[in-house]
Amino acid sequence: MRLLQTLVAFVSGAVAAIMWLERQTSSDRARPAAPEESPPASPPEPERVVEEVVVADPEQAARIEELEAELAEQRAQRTPEPSESHPGVDAIRAARMHALELERQLSQNHHDGGPRWFEIDPPPVEDVIDAVAEHLPLVALRVQPDPVNPGELWRALGAMQEFAEASGGAWFEFDGDFAGWCRASGHPHALDPEQVGEDEERPEFRVDPRLNRSGRMAVPTYVEVEVLRLHYVDDIAGETGRIHIVGLG
Repeated sequence: MRLLQTLVAFVSGAVAAIMWLERQTSSDRARPAAPEESPPASPPEPERVVEEVVVADPEQAARIEELEAELAEQRAQRTPEPSESHPGVDAIRAARMHALELERQLSQNHHDGGPRWFEIDPPPVEDVIDAVAEHLPLVALRVQPDPVNPGELWRALGAMQEFAEASGGAWFEFDGDFAGWCRASGHPHALDPEQVGEDEERPEFRVDPRLNRSGRMAVPTYVEVEVLRLHYVDDIAGETGRIHIVGLG
């Protein structure tokens, strides 16, 4: 009898323990889970301000957009890989000339209506570098000329601009060097052929690395302005598409 009472008490305790465990489990399930921490919010992006470019003439604006797109495409032409066929010298020359013509047209459209170099007063010699950059886009002047007659200097530089336009634009309106242009073109701004020559001593000057990778080269060609010689490199058909005044002699 006592054994039976002990067994009943044991079973009752086990049942009570099982019921308590189930109540604990149920309460844990019912308790809502702690919310996950959300990542910190990113700071808002600053508002982009788009500057509107106003062009008075819609046709000119459309032409500028067309030229810029074509010029960007032209400049994106890559150099062929060694395994690819090379386009050849003629094709490269034609591509460069086409890019130059596009740049010339784009420059004309952007500055349409501005005065040409011969429509302004010759700048003082000390200001001629800035004046060249503004009015003679196909002439690169990096050296400060010595004091000379401003009118004669400006006329010589302007003649180089006219030659560059005739040689680099419209697919070789003139095919020859600057001396030949002055001699045979009949252009009203051509110089006296006697002003253009070559120095037999072939002096050497520092140059744009695009003209010569070493940064120096012999430059015998010159334009004479009074007693001053402006030594120049004709790179109209080259990478820069300009005439470079590289030294004084």
